[in-house]
Amino acid sequence: MVVAVAGAIGIGEWFEAAAVSFFFALALALEAWSLGRARRAVAALMELAPTIARVRHSDGNETEVTAGDVEVGAHIVVRPGDKIPLDGLVFAGESEVKQAPITGESVPVPVEPGKEVFAGTINSEGALEIQTTKAAQDTTLARIIRMVGSAQSRRALSEKWVERFARIYTPAVMVLALAVFLAPSLVFGGVWEPWFYRALVLLVIACPCALVISTPVTIVAALAGAAKQGVLIKGGVHLETPAKLKAIATDKTGTLTEGRPRLSSLSR
Repeated sequence: MVVAVAGAIGIGEWFEAAAVSFFFALALALEAWSLGRARRAVAALMELAPTIARVRHSDGNETEVTAGDVEVGAHIVVRPGDKIPLDGLVFAGESEVKQAPITGESVPVPVEPGKEVFAGTINSEGALEIQTTKAAQDTTLARIIRMVGSAQSRRALSEKWVERFARIYTPAVMVLALAVFLAPSLVFGGVWEPWFYRALVLLVIACPCALVISTPVTIVAALAGAAKQGVLIKGGVHLETPAKLKAIATDKTGTLTEGRPRLSSLSR
């Protein structure tokens, strides 16, 4: 595209140069917008866990500290309606915890001393005292965030194919365009300018931008859209897996439902 635009400017075809630049910039803007959606999905996940934890000390006093500064084994207090800031085991108190953001469980889970709880889940009714088992950077939620953030490193087969194709195709087109420009004039004595223009047209037409850009953008958009709906996919490679499925087994926890029970019939 750079060569085509520079060549168009060189022969005074300003409109063609502007048109190519505009459409290429538009494609890049769409790609940036899709990547922005993925970043916003990750940011939404990060907001699930509170940044402040209420730590209870051995003397019974409580202080609020940054969740990242809480040591493993510390006791934190989570009041009714608050989000749990760190993974841990219930030390005292009983309540129900809404774990849907982390485990997908649609129904609040009863917890009592000894039960495991996760950062980012919501304490429903009773106050809980929790002994932390993981630092802020090692919680289940933190691992999920890192997984989503690094999802692009696990590329789908179609992305890998496009990359291999572009590495061969693009240089081949450049060589072909150069041949279109030089061969008619050098071999057959043609006029330079018309063949230079045709070589630039070949560069624009044969450019694999649509193929090379559209595939990764589609993968990123799918990952971001799924994350926005609460579905976490480990990478682009797993988006292609459902095409090979022959059967699907599900559990009975409401994973495939909205978790909103409703009355279907009345019996007398």
